[in-house]
Amino acid sequence: MLEARGVRKVFRTFERVPGLRGILKNFVAREHVDIAALDGVDLRVERGESVGLIGANGAGKTTLVKILAGIVPASSGEARLLGRDSFDLRDAEKRRLALVMGQKSQLWWDLPPIDSFRLLKEIYGVSDADFAERLARFASMLDVEDRLKIQLRQLSLGQRMKMEIIGAFLHSPEVVFLDEPTIGLDLISRETIRRFLVGLSRQRSVTFVLTSHDLEDIEETCRRIVVLDQGAVAFDGGLTDLSQRVTGKRAVEVHVHPNARIDEESLVAELSLHGAELAGRSAGALTVIVSAERLAELVPRLFSLLEVKDLSVERQPLERLIREIYRRGIKAAEGGER
Repeated sequence: MLEARGVRKVFRTFERVPGLRGILKNFVAREHVDIAALDGVDLRVERGESVGLIGANGAGKTTLVKILAGIVPASSGEARLLGRDSFDLRDAEKRRLALVMGQKSQLWWDLPPIDSFRLLKEIYGVSDADFAERLARFASMLDVEDRLKIQLRQLSLGQRMKMEIIGAFLHSPEVVFLDEPTIGLDLISRETIRRFLVGLSRQRSVTFVLTSHDLEDIEETCRRIVVLDQGAVAFDGGLTDLSQRVTGKRAVEVHVHPNARIDEESLVAELSLHGAELAGRSAGALTVIVSAERLAELVPRLFSLLEVKDLSVERQPLERLIREIYRRGIKAAEGGER
């Protein structure tokens, strides 16, 4: 559906020399600085994938979205969407995509959303039947049926963003870019939007590229994570892969019967065969540390060795994994540092 190969984007800015002499010099020979927002990004997204694009401020997320969506051209490299150069899309391809930006509106500020939706209906050539069905369904899913006729400027931030999302999906796009769609929203609004996106992804196999600083958005809506760091791809894969590459270890907490007899020496020897170690023990629980890649082979063995009442595996929070990537840097993460 979309592809980036060696994409670079360089922005040129000018440095102002201080003082009167600097002001005069700026009129004659301005000094410029080139800033690389993206530096050789390679990315391929298949039909129906949901990709979370994350990174620190200035990592290049929004710039990459704009290039892939055809809003700005790349300085070098190639970006393709729906089989064509992203910056050279025809109307036929543009009708198959949508873009939602959390800090910019596509709806008319002084009109009620229903009027903006009718305009979009005509722009995209949506039939009356499809328009009525989609609008009713989306408004119900996002819980804004009673807000469609209220002037957009009179709605809350969360309600406005829900209207933006409805407007983006009315023409049934195949590819949707969402740039910080939940920024500044309350917990309930964020959760409602997440459920909406997940539901559409399952029903229609819509391809999503989502950027967000709210990592819960990424965890709950995306199966694949792309981490950008200083304009380059620091990681591309699933959440489990990210955990394995960055942390490498998982903590397994095993709850046993309090009166169960455990031969600790034999248990430690058995754990070592699976690359695991006993990290803690109490009357009713054991904590075992094991590498993520050997977790699947260890868990069945624990059930055969112990009288297990319950077992839980520590789930590494996404925030912790991302912080670890930034702390170690791309080279350390690729090298498998532990």
